[in-house]
Amino acid sequence: MRLKGKVALITGAGSGFGRAMAILFAKEGAKVVAVGRRREPLEETVRLLKAGRGKAICVQADVSKAADCQRMIEETLKAYGTLNVLVNNAGVNPSRTPVVETPEAAWDETIAVNLKGVFLCCKYGIPPMIKAGGGSIIVTSSLSGLQGGTIAGASYHA
Repeated sequence: MRLKGKVALITGAGSGFGRAMAILFAKEGAKVVAVGRRREPLEETVRLLKAGRGKAICVQADVSKAADCQRMIEETLKAYGTLNVLVNNAGVNPSRTPVVETPEAAWDETIAVNLKGVFLCCKYGIPPMIKAGGGSIIVTSSLSGLQGGTIAGASYHA
C-alpha cells in the first residue's frame, strides 16, 4: 500500500484512464477524489472504489472554470483535510478534424480544458500541497501527441 494515508484528486475520473488510475490509487491505499463534468460516471467510479473497500468521494466540476477548480479543492480539504497527489487527466477532443477544418469554438474548448484546466487545477491545488509539506502532480498525455492531424494534437496529446 504505497499510498496509504495519501489523498489523491483525479480529474477525468469518470471513465478511461482516469477511472483506472482511481481504482489503482485506491488499491494502493489512497483516499480518492474523483472529479469530472458528468456526475453519473463519477458516482460509478466511487461505487467501484468503495466496493473494493476504498475511500472516495466525487466532485462534479469543469476544470476550465476557476470557480469549479477552487470548489473541488475546498471539497477535498473538507472531506479529507489535505491533498497529496493531483492528477491532471481531464481532456477533450471535440472536433477530431484536420486543423484546417476545425471550428474555432472546438479549438477554444480544447485549450480551455486541456491547457487552462491543468493551470487552474495546479493554481488551486498547489497551496494545500505545500501546506502538507509537498506532494506529487501528474499530468497525463497520449501517444497521439506524436502524430499530427487534429487540433488536439498540440494540447490533448502532448
